[in-house]
Amino acid sequence: MKGLILLSALLSAGLTYAQNDEWTTFPATPPPPPPDAGTPARKLSDAPVAPPPPVRRAEDLPSPPANDPKAKSRVEERLKAAETGKPIPKTAAPPPASPASAAAPTSGDPADPGKDLPVVAKKERLEPGTEPHSPSTWGKKLADDNARVNVGSVGVGVLHLQSARLGPKGVLRFSVLGEYASQGDFPVRNRQNIRSAATFGVSMVLVSFLEAYLGYSAIANTNNGTSPTLIQSLGDLTLGLKGAIQPSKNPNSAARGFYLGLDLRLLTFSAVGNQSIDRFAVGFKPSLLVTYDFRAVTPKLPLIFHLNFGVTLDTTAGLVTNQTLNASEEFALGIYRFNRVDFGLALEAPFPVVAPFLEYKLAGPFGVPNGELTGPDGVKVGVTSAMPQRLGFGLKITAIKDLTIMPAFDIGLARSVGLGIAATSPWNFLLNLSFNIDPFQRGETKIVETVRERTLDKKVAEAPKTGKVEGTVVDAKTNQPIPGVLVAMVGMGLPPVASEAEAGRFLTYDLPAGPVKLKASRDGYKDIEQELKIETGKSAKVQLALEPVEKLSVFAVTVNGNKKPIAANVTFAGAENKSAATAKDVKDPVKVEMPAGAYTVSVIAEGFLAQERDVQISPTAEMALNFDLTPAPKKMLAIIKDDKIEISQQVHFLTGKATILADSFNLLQQVVDVMVKNNIKRIKVEGHTDNRGDKGANQKLSEDRARSVADYLVSQGIDRARIESAGYGDSKPVAPNLTARGRELNRRVEFLITEK
Repeated sequence: MKGLILLSALLSAGLTYAQNDEWTTFPATPPPPPPDAGTPARKLSDAPVAPPPPVRRAEDLPSPPANDPKAKSRVEERLKAAETGKPIPKTAAPPPASPASAAAPTSGDPADPGKDLPVVAKKERLEPGTEPHSPSTWGKKLADDNARVNVGSVGVGVLHLQSARLGPKGVLRFSVLGEYASQGDFPVRNRQNIRSAATFGVSMVLVSFLEAYLGYSAIANTNNGTSPTLIQSLGDLTLGLKGAIQPSKNPNSAARGFYLGLDLRLLTFSAVGNQSIDRFAVGFKPSLLVTYDFRAVTPKLPLIFHLNFGVTLDTTAGLVTNQTLNASEEFALGIYRFNRVDFGLALEAPFPVVAPFLEYKLAGPFGVPNGELTGPDGVKVGVTSAMPQRLGFGLKITAIKDLTIMPAFDIGLARSVGLGIAATSPWNFLLNLSFNIDPFQRGETKIVETVRERTLDKKVAEAPKTGKVEGTVVDAKTNQPIPGVLVAMVGMGLPPVASEAEAGRFLTYDLPAGPVKLKASRDGYKDIEQELKIETGKSAKVQLALEPVEKLSVFAVTVNGNKKPIAANVTFAGAENKSAATAKDVKDPVKVEMPAGAYTVSVIAEGFLAQERDVQISPTAEMALNFDLTPAPKKMLAIIKDDKIEISQQVHFLTGKATILADSFNLLQQVVDVMVKNNIKRIKVEGHTDNRGDKGANQKLSEDRARSVADYLVSQGIDRARIESAGYGDSKPVAPNLTARGRELNRRVEFLITEK
């Protein structure tokens, strides 16, 4: 009976100690792994919050009584167990609680006894293996990994170029690419071409070094030089495998930025308006890929370089065998009669939010006889001037997780069109959307680490709650210090401070911690304001750059008509664009302040012929501009018709000479009026003669007369760079030279509009 009573007492004491021993100042944590040799045990600040069982720390254990050597031994044994992660041994009875531990605050929540204790630190992190595969780059820093791994046109890359940097395996990437272009005089003159296309792509990195991808394209092209006018191509397929490796993964070596790859691509091209497999062409395109990430050298250099080199072998020439295609039809169908060597370079800058990129692609055909192709007009053209070349630039935007938006613009660099090679479009607008998902990912798992600590019942000296701003004031253009600048603390009720004479430095008074706005002022400079945050007990550093006030030049403008001031609109285009108006019967000139530089001044008044003049004004100078406008006739002799300035009266010259007769001056002033009022950028003056006399003399006379008309237009203010002149002798008659009237019509000057 006594043994049972003793056993019951021991069990009761043991349970009481076990319950007391569960209290800790930290939330329950999983047992840490045993530390490796040379690895120190974790500190209190490293303790994460996680599900039980709890681990006791040395600081959490009650202090043993000084006169109890057995209790001290028990605590030392439990300390050793806590450091190694082994189970903590239980004891028969708890040591008496110290006054400090008895007074420590506890929570009423038995699951988290330290819940009410103050938080020292809190940190969120992702469980390894659950990180987002294509995170948003909004709010990231420049040194972070802002590179976007997404599908371009087809396969992981920029837009047209492939990348040897594949990204994580198991990620499924979808893309849709839209293209649009509308051009006149393409691919031959007097032809309007509109092209739109869509490409749907899907890509997946099957293993860490292998990507498989598939693309489907649909194209529609409208051109008034093709038969039919609308040509549609549906069902072009692209299937590919890309293998890539990273030769060096040494984190301390610049070579780890290299990625090498091999891309093998199978292409199929369907016939016009056909998606079946009985009429299609095939192609094969192997390419070597090199990618280098300059962030391996330094994170402050966010640049990624791509190089593609390969060949394209295709049989698109066999899609149409029953007729000879013209240049417009070859472009619409994408016909190539020669295999090609492909070369491409790309550079992208992975900045936060937006990653701009630049691409260059060249496709050099080989096997071209004598290196020459036949142009649309039958003239031979060199293969180097007709081979496809394009320069593209665009942006990668990943402001939303997993979604990358890529607007881009291509510029064609080919100078000629040659049959046998699909023409290169002068420009092309593209918009690509790429979305990444991981079908095998179970979702992101966040771990929240919270560190709590006992509060000690002692007063801590309050830290100062003020700080200062120290900085310099410099000239924004010369970067030289500016003395005597008044720097005011807006809204603080304090007098401003001034920058010192030599170094332009200043130091404010003590200011309360938090945001502050500074305003810097000085004669001869524009005022600026800058906001910054002051931290307690620290001095915020800042440099203020003041823009000098620019001293303007002055134009004094007067506009007369019939020797009287008239109301007119005066437009200045150049270093700055501005308009001014003169008033009727006001003799005083209108003063217009403008920055120094070159300007084109245009004057338009109702009932008068417009004038234009190129001028150059020096800094702080004043220039008088006087315009004397000629009244407009009731019936204009010069009008715009199609791509010409059509004149209803001939320009008269001295017989056999290039001297313009005075009765044609008003006609040419009307040509100037049409150019100014319609903002025509460039014209071509053509001179023509009849067939009487020597052909060589006629050719020279036509050139001289065209040049003489161009010189007169320049004298009336039209910029020489906007006028081109040419003579054609008697080679382009508009009427038979058999009659005097026909010869008179052939002796003419024509004005062609080359740029509106």
